[in-house]
Amino acid sequence: MKKRITILTPFILLFLSYFMFSYTTETLNMNDEVINSITLDEIEIPNDVQEVLKEKCYGCHNTESKGVKSKKKFNIDHLTDGKYSKGKLVSKLGKVVEELEENNMPPEKFLTKYPDKELTTEESKLLMEWAKSQREALMGE
Repeated sequence: MKKRITILTPFILLFLSYFMFSYTTETLNMNDEVINSITLDEIEIPNDVQEVLKEKCYGCHNTESKGVKSKKKFNIDHLTDGKYSKGKLVSKLGKVVEELEENNMPPEKFLTKYPDKELTTEESKLLMEWAKSQREALMGE
């Protein structure tokens, strides 16, 4: 009897290990699905902010844009379509504020071709205040 238990012990341990691993993996996958399915109900984009985004930013920062880099860095379409997680959105809005504070947007090279896309001081301030307020609201949730 003792020999039989000794022989079966590795198989029992193997079975229990497999069962525990499968359970843990399923639980982790389920949690990933729940986390990935979380979408924001909505982010507030007032009409005046929408207008500036549309007129000055949307040409480069949208899903259909030819500029891979610009739409990867910030895609306006993803603000409301649920493609950005809450954490990603907080990060993106922080980057918007940073780029505007450093006066990096739109880039100088772009403005040489399209000078009408330059942000006025008021527009830049409006976008910064909006991005800061939305970021703070998201972090407070």
